[in-house]
Amino acid sequence: MRNLVLIFSLILVIAGCSAQKEQQKNNLESSMNAVFNYKLNEIEDVHIDKVSQWLDNARRTGEEGQYFTFQDNTEDYISSYVYRKGYSNYEVSFIYDPNDTSSKGKVHVTGISKNPTDDKFIQIKMINDLSVLFILSDESLKNKLKLK
Repeated sequence: MRNLVLIFSLILVIAGCSAQKEQQKNNLESSMNAVFNYKLNEIEDVHIDKVSQWLDNARRTGEEGQYFTFQDNTEDYISSYVYRKGYSNYEVSFIYDPNDTSSKGKVHVTGISKNPTDDKFIQIKMINDLSVLFILSDESLKNKLKLK
Protein backbone atom coordinates (compact mmCIF):
# COMPACT_ATOMS: atom_id res chain seq x y z
CA MET A 1 0.00 0.00 0.00
CA ARG A 2 2.83 2.35 0.88
CA ASN A 3 4.47 1.68 -2.51
CA LEU A 4 1.21 2.44 -4.28
CA VAL A 5 0.92 5.82 -2.52
CA LEU A 6 4.57 6.58 -3.32
CA ILE A 7 4.10 5.73 -7.01
CA PHE A 8 0.89 7.78 -7.20
CA SER A 9 2.62 10.77 -5.55
CA LEU A 10 5.54 10.52 -7.98
CA ILE A 11 3.15 10.48 -10.95
CA LEU A 12 1.42 13.62 -9.65
CA VAL A 13 4.74 15.45 -9.24
CA ILE A 14 5.89 14.51 -12.74
CA ALA A 15 2.55 15.48 -14.29
CA GLY A 16 2.61 18.81 -12.44
CA CYS A 17 6.12 19.62 -13.66
CA SER A 18 5.19 18.76 -17.26
CA ALA A 19 2.08 20.94 -17.14
CA GLN A 20 4.09 23.81 -15.67
CA LYS A 21 6.71 23.58 -18.45
CA GLU A 22 3.97 23.54 -21.10
CA GLN A 23 2.36 26.61 -19.51
CA GLN A 24 5.73 28.42 -19.44
CA LYS A 25 6.23 27.59 -23.12
CA ASN A 26 2.76 28.93 -23.98
CA ASN A 27 3.39 32.09 -21.93
CA LEU A 28 6.70 32.70 -23.73
CA GLU A 29 5.07 32.16 -27.13
CA SER A 30 2.23 34.50 -26.20
CA SER A 31 4.68 37.14 -24.97
CA MET A 32 6.78 36.88 -28.13
CA ASN A 33 3.68 37.22 -30.33
CA ALA A 34 2.94 40.51 -28.56
CA VAL A 35 6.44 41.74 -29.48
CA PHE A 36 7.00 40.12 -32.88
CA ASN A 37 5.13 37.88 -35.32
CA TYR A 38 5.12 37.22 -39.04
CA LYS A 39 2.87 35.78 -41.74
CA LEU A 40 3.54 34.63 -45.28
CA ASN A 41 1.63 36.38 -48.07
CA GLU A 42 -0.80 38.28 -45.81
CA ILE A 43 -1.64 41.99 -45.80
CA GLU A 44 -3.31 43.96 -43.00
CA ASP A 45 -6.66 45.37 -44.16
CA VAL A 46 -5.50 48.97 -43.67
CA HIS A 47 -2.46 48.38 -45.92
CA ILE A 48 -4.06 46.56 -48.86
CA ASP A 49 -3.91 49.42 -51.37
CA LYS A 50 -0.41 50.65 -50.49
CA VAL A 51 1.17 47.21 -50.18
CA SER A 52 -0.49 45.87 -53.34
CA GLN A 53 0.86 48.83 -55.33
CA TRP A 54 4.31 48.47 -53.73
CA LEU A 55 4.37 44.71 -54.41
CA ASP A 56 3.27 45.12 -58.05
CA ASN A 57 6.06 47.64 -58.59
CA ALA A 58 8.66 45.42 -56.87
CA ARG A 59 7.66 42.39 -58.95
CA ARG A 60 7.67 44.40 -62.17
CA THR A 61 10.96 46.27 -61.71
CA GLY A 62 13.06 44.06 -59.45
CA GLU A 63 15.76 41.59 -60.29
CA GLU A 64 15.90 38.09 -58.86
CA GLY A 65 17.35 38.04 -55.36
CA GLN A 66 16.70 41.75 -54.76
CA TYR A 67 15.01 42.69 -51.46
CA PHE A 68 12.22 45.25 -51.15
CA THR A 69 10.70 46.57 -47.92
CA PHE A 70 7.63 48.61 -47.05
CA GLN A 71 6.88 49.86 -43.53
CA ASP A 72 3.87 51.52 -41.97
CA ASN A 73 4.02 52.74 -38.38
CA THR A 74 1.10 52.99 -35.99
CA GLU A 75 1.25 54.11 -32.41
CA ASP A 76 1.89 50.61 -31.07
CA TYR A 77 3.18 48.49 -33.98
CA ILE A 78 5.30 48.59 -37.11
CA SER A 79 4.05 46.49 -39.99
CA SER A 80 6.87 45.65 -42.36
CA TYR A 81 6.52 43.81 -45.63
CA VAL A 82 9.58 42.16 -47.15
CA TYR A 83 9.72 40.77 -50.66
CA ARG A 84 12.65 39.07 -52.34
CA LYS A 85 12.13 38.48 -56.01
CA GLY A 86 12.23 34.78 -56.89
CA TYR A 87 11.62 33.42 -53.37
CA SER A 88 8.51 31.72 -52.00
CA ASN A 89 9.51 31.17 -48.35
CA TYR A 90 11.52 33.02 -45.75
CA GLU A 91 13.44 32.41 -42.55
CA VAL A 92 12.55 35.14 -40.03
CA SER A 93 14.36 35.37 -36.70
CA PHE A 94 14.15 37.82 -33.82
CA ILE A 95 17.49 38.26 -32.07
CA TYR A 96 17.68 39.86 -28.64
CA ASP A 97 20.96 40.61 -26.89
CA PRO A 98 20.55 42.20 -23.44
CA ASN A 99 24.19 43.37 -23.60
CA ASP A 100 23.62 45.40 -26.81
CA THR A 101 22.80 48.91 -25.61
CA SER A 102 22.37 50.33 -29.11
CA SER A 103 19.29 48.30 -30.07
CA LYS A 104 16.36 46.45 -28.53
CA GLY A 105 16.74 43.62 -31.01
CA LYS A 106 17.30 42.59 -34.59
CA VAL A 107 15.01 40.97 -37.14
CA HIS A 108 16.96 38.73 -39.53
CA VAL A 109 15.18 37.91 -42.82
CA THR A 110 16.45 35.50 -45.47
CA GLY A 111 14.75 34.16 -48.58
CA ILE A 112 15.16 30.37 -48.36
CA SER A 113 12.99 28.76 -51.05
CA LYS A 114 13.72 29.81 -54.62
CA ASN A 115 10.68 29.73 -56.86
CA PRO A 116 10.72 32.34 -59.64
CA THR A 117 7.21 31.43 -60.83
CA ASP A 118 5.49 31.65 -57.42
CA ASP A 119 7.37 34.20 -55.33
CA LYS A 120 5.83 35.47 -52.11
CA PHE A 121 6.34 38.17 -49.50
CA ILE A 122 6.34 38.17 -45.71
CA GLN A 123 4.54 40.49 -43.30
CA ILE A 124 6.34 41.19 -40.02
CA LYS A 125 4.43 42.94 -37.24
CA MET A 126 6.31 44.08 -34.17
CA ILE A 127 6.34 46.66 -31.40
CA ASN A 128 6.99 50.19 -32.60
CA ASP A 129 10.53 50.75 -31.41
CA LEU A 130 12.98 52.56 -33.65
CA SER A 131 15.93 50.77 -32.07
CA VAL A 132 14.95 47.41 -33.64
CA LEU A 133 17.16 46.76 -36.68
CA PHE A 134 16.25 44.81 -39.81
CA ILE A 135 18.87 42.59 -41.42
CA LEU A 136 18.09 41.41 -44.96
CA SER A 137 20.56 38.67 -45.73
CA ASP A 138 21.54 36.24 -48.46
CA GLU A 139 22.59 33.67 -45.86
CA SER A 140 20.26 32.01 -43.36
CA LEU A 141 20.92 32.59 -39.69
CA LYS A 142 21.15 28.82 -39.19
CA ASN A 143 24.05 28.66 -41.67
CA LYS A 144 25.75 31.68 -40.10
CA LEU A 145 25.62 30.04 -36.67
CA LYS A 146 27.09 26.80 -38.06
CA LEU A 147 30.13 28.71 -39.33
CA LYS A 148 31.04 30.09 -35.89
